[in-house]
Amino acid sequence: MPALSVSLDMIGVLREAGSQKEPDPAQAAVLVELAGADGLSVQLRRDRKYIRDRDLFILKNITKTKLGVEIPPIEEILDRTIEIKPHSATIVAETTDSDSPVATVDLHSGEFDYNELVSRFNGSGIKTNFLIEPEIEAVKSVAKTGADGVLLSCLGYADAADNNEAREELDRIDRAAQAASRQGLIVYAGRGLDYKNISPLVELGYIAEFVIGRAICVRALFLGLERAVSEMIRAINHGQPSNPG
Repeated sequence: MPALSVSLDMIGVLREAGSQKEPDPAQAAVLVELAGADGLSVQLRRDRKYIRDRDLFILKNITKTKLGVEIPPIEEILDRTIEIKPHSATIVAETTDSDSPVATVDLHSGEFDYNELVSRFNGSGIKTNFLIEPEIEAVKSVAKTGADGVLLSCLGYADAADNNEAREELDRIDRAAQAASRQGLIVYAGRGLDYKNISPLVELGYIAEFVIGRAICVRALFLGLERAVSEMIRAINHGQPSNPG
């Protein structure tokens, strides 16, 4: 059945908004794991606006499941990631605006040697993934780097204007997920997913793990974090299809 990694970035956003020490991502991590999540995920930005280096060190020490970080290919951040040694690192595009959502990676930009990056992380025991658009060519490009997996952006699906557009986006994700599976890549999915739109993605059968944060945090405002995570796990398990073989 698909796994669930819970993004703790919204906890950092809430902390930053109040300029306080709370809510603490480490405290949230404990509750998330107690609720049954399979892993934790955080973004480390250049300006450290939401998640800080201290958070990463603490999370690495207390995490009982697995810790994944999303990072841009910036040398200082790459070095810090190797120092911390999370379970996995997902490469995202660099952005100069700290308030902008991280973007998918263009592996053909020529701005960075992604093959060398993957080699460095593999040598440190860190699994490497790339945040990409759900396109077959992007999947093939990731496979050539020797990476371990892809995180497929589902924003197109989540933001679809109508059912027909949603179906087209779902088909695009399905094709990319199948292509990644054939390449031996682990398939992750995230961005824009919530309790209402996740079931069709589960039914595709090729997604190994979902990375979800905002929907859980929003629901937790009303229900409590443990219950929110438990409900997401039930939503994933309820839509679990037979093994596609």
